[in-house]
Amino acid sequence: MGTLRITVDHTVRISARSARVHATVTGSATLTSGVAGRKAALVRELVADLAAHGVPEDAVEVTGVRLSTSDGRLLRSQSVEFGLVVDVATDLLPDVLGVLADRQGLAVDRVEWVYDEFEASVGVTATAMTMARRKADAVAAAAGLEVTGILEASDSWSMPARMDRAFPAPMMAASARGASAPLDLGIELNATSELCVHLSVDFALSP
Repeated sequence: MGTLRITVDHTVRISARSARVHATVTGSATLTSGVAGRKAALVRELVADLAAHGVPEDAVEVTGVRLSTSDGRLLRSQSVEFGLVVDVATDLLPDVLGVLADRQGLAVDRVEWVYDEFEASVGVTATAMTMARRKADAVAAAAGLEVTGILEASDSWSMPARMDRAFPAPMMAASARGASAPLDLGIELNATSELCVHLSVDFALSP
């Protein structure tokens, strides 16, 4: 009885399953005590426009609010800045960016790509196991032995640091493209990233 340890590093490219669009909305508003950011008119209108393009209301998150007043009194007219994050499926991204680009006072800061590493790793690890067993069979046969089972196995996966796509402010300014037309940047609005699975398997050997 013997043991043969085989390690396999298997790397594939996977596609983003969705995107998180980070944006900043600025404008003037009169806010009263207890009114949440989403209730502000400029945000409420944006949420309604996005809903018309298939983006549910709960996919729009207000991440921050900054107020600037001229006389220090909160209830007076003031400049307001909202930080927004919109979760969107990749196939809806051109439509969503079109809605955002048509709004005065809105700038898209960056697009964060979202991957499902765990689900992707399941199939990749299974392929790595097939590769490990094929190698184990070949090595065992060369030694006049036979693989009879697995004593221990472990796996891990990793992805490189993610690079978000940034959009220059002029590109995202309101334009005369037509009301909320899909935004065409001349590139595919999707992303891929490497997923590397590391698999280590201890195979049992017998004569």
